[in-house]
Amino acid sequence: MSARVVLACVFAALSWLGAASLADAAKITPKQQAEAIDVAMHDAVFTLYHEAGHLLIDELKLPVLGKEEDAADALAVIQIFESTPDKAELARTLNDVADDWYYSSLRATKADLTAYDDHSLDIQRANAIVCMMVGANSEEFTQKAEDYGLDENDRDNCVDDYDRTLASWTTVLAPHLASKPGPAITVTYERADDGHLRRFAEALKSRRVLEGVAERLRTTYALPGGLSIVARECDDANSYYLEDEHQILYCYELADDIYQLAVDNRFGDGTAAADTEESTDQSPGDSANAGTAQGLTSVIPPNHAGNAQGGR
Repeated sequence: MSARVVLACVFAALSWLGAASLADAAKITPKQQAEAIDVAMHDAVFTLYHEAGHLLIDELKLPVLGKEEDAADALAVIQIFESTPDKAELARTLNDVADDWYYSSLRATKADLTAYDDHSLDIQRANAIVCMMVGANSEEFTQKAEDYGLDENDRDNCVDDYDRTLASWTTVLAPHLASKPGPAITVTYERADDGHLRRFAEALKSRRVLEGVAERLRTTYALPGGLSIVARECDDANSYYLEDEHQILYCYELADDIYQLAVDNRFGDGTAAADTEESTDQSPGDSANAGTAQGLTSVIPPNHAGNAQGGR
């Protein structure tokens, strides 16, 4: 096959993909697009605080009892509670984060349930986050508790769990609290060469998402210099704490992935399982309702679902 023919095929494929992308975007309103962007940005805040948990554990040599990923999730929720004075924004952020993990669980296959991973299952992470929310403020998140099927006994247990978790992190971090702001943490938003990802890079930068996390870390904890938070293209919908580089890395592709999850599940037909023949069994009524424009406010998520494995 000649090079000219190959190029023609490539351009045709790219044109088709571009047209498909535009067609998908046209299916939702600007207001819905803005809502999905908000969901992606809220998830970014949680994700960065999750990676910040790994940073604190590594840089401060903190002890961890149990799975570090679960500990980082719990600390991320605590950090959001303590760093978000606007109650409405706090509720929107945590509601979106919990729902993101639920949406992600709908993509799972049965194989995901049998493989070991240092992360808990996505549905477990969603439920754990909701439990933390309810434990911290049961009145504010009463509806969320109902959405996720938490009965009165569950809610009481969540209050105990949150208090215990908060006390544990407070005790562990107490010797490392800063008496004054520490060295600046370098924040970098690298250019997104992929035009499709550029809007997420711009949203992160305009909302100063990375700066907010960096400022929280340097003013709250006695950390060494040389730390950085970087957002860039990675060819991977993920985020990481890179120990050797002392760096939190956030990938623009992750924002795109969360955005699409929100679009599919809130305004579309719901997220299809990654493998139709091996998709996990869903509880009655959950998959049929997951894609409604109401989001999760009228859906009771299943107590058992799969996990789309990820690095965050």
